[in-house]
Amino acid sequence: DKRLSGKSPSPAPGLATVMMENPDGTMHAVPMSLADVMAALSAQRSVKSKIQGKKEASPPVGINKENTKFVVCSQCNSKILKPGKSRLVKKEIFLHHMALREEDEKQTGEKLSDFWLVTDQFSFENIGVSRKVTSGNLNYKYLACADCDLGPVGIRYMDQPTHFYIAHDRVHYYSKDEAKTKPVESVESKSAKGNPTTSK
Repeated sequence: DKRLSGKSPSPAPGLATVMMENPDGTMHAVPMSLADVMAALSAQRSVKSKIQGKKEASPPVGINKENTKFVVCSQCNSKILKPGKSRLVKKEIFLHHMALREEDEKQTGEKLSDFWLVTDQFSFENIGVSRKVTSGNLNYKYLACADCDLGPVGIRYMDQPTHFYIAHDRVHYYSKDEAKTKPVESVESKSAKGNPTTSK
C-alpha cells in the first residue's frame, strides 16, 4: 500500500489535487490544473509505451502455473497483470473475435483453451468490463483493455463473480528484465515531475 507523506493541501479554485509518487514510494498531494494533469498523463503514457509486449506461442508459466511475465494489451501495451497474479487453466471458452464494433458486422468468434485465471479483481493493473451479455443459458461479461477498449481479451461468468479469465491468445507479454530497462524519456515526459497515479 502507498503511504502518504504530510497533509494534503486544499486546492485553489480551478485546480485538482493529484497524488504524486516520491522516489521512496510515499505519496504527496500536488494542486494541478486540468491542463497540467492531462500533460502529465500523456507524458506517462509515452514512457510506458516504450516497452513493447510480444506474442508468445506458449503461455509463460512457472512451476506453480502462475504467469512469469507481465501480461499486456496487444494493441497499446498497457499492463493488465503483473507476474504471479494469475494461474494458467485449461478451459474451453468461446470468445468473439477482437474487432471494431460495427452494427452490421456479423459476430463470429473462436474457441480458446489457455486462460489466465484471476480470482481477485484487485490483482489487475488495468481491465475493462462490458455490460452483461446473455447467450442461451449463459450470462457473462466480456473483459477488455481499459485504456484502448480492445477486446474481448477475456470473460467473467455471472455465476462466478470472482473468476476472471484472460485468454493467452489475446494478450502480449514482456519479462521482468525488460521492465527493469528504463525507457528513453521524451522531451515531453522529462517536463513532467513525478508520476501521477491512475486507476488500475
